[in-house]
Amino acid sequence: MKAIISKHGNSWTGILLNEGKLFNTYYSINNREEAALYFSKIAKKEVEIEERDHPIIDAINGIIDGTSFDLPKIDFDFSGFTDNEISVLKELLNVPAGEVVSYGELAKRVGIPYGARFVGNVMMKNRFGPIVPCHRVILSSGRLGKFAGRSNHPMKRRLLEQENAKFKD
Repeated sequence: MKAIISKHGNSWTGILLNEGKLFNTYYSINNREEAALYFSKIAKKEVEIEERDHPIIDAINGIIDGTSFDLPKIDFDFSGFTDNEISVLKELLNVPAGEVVSYGELAKRVGIPYGARFVGNVMMKNRFGPIVPCHRVILSSGRLGKFAGRSNHPMKRRLLEQENAKFKD
């Protein structure tokens, strides 16, 4: 596995690639050492860190900044996910910026009726954020729900507000 990081404002953004496929993303990294520790922990071994630009990193930064929501062609490494989990993650890629979907609706779209809780668990496992936009998944009531394990997370709110998505406070 190889990690690529790039400076973005006062922080860093990085990706972990497994044989050229996206395995993990990480943004708001404080420094190169933190990136090395994080990606080595994910890979379960020391990883090579390369400092340079990359189209996926540019896409992550565009989403975080609210300046671009266009994605390059990305090959994902879905190892560790079940077929149902992969179908949820792939379907979520079809939810455009500025739109939201409920956990239950996303479950229905992939053929898992009454699967809102399942979808919530998949969102907790999503290691491709914000590329696979789990921030666009909200409660059926229109409220935010959780993000990164926290209810009403300010980052989820900010990302949706940048995309002009409609949700309830």
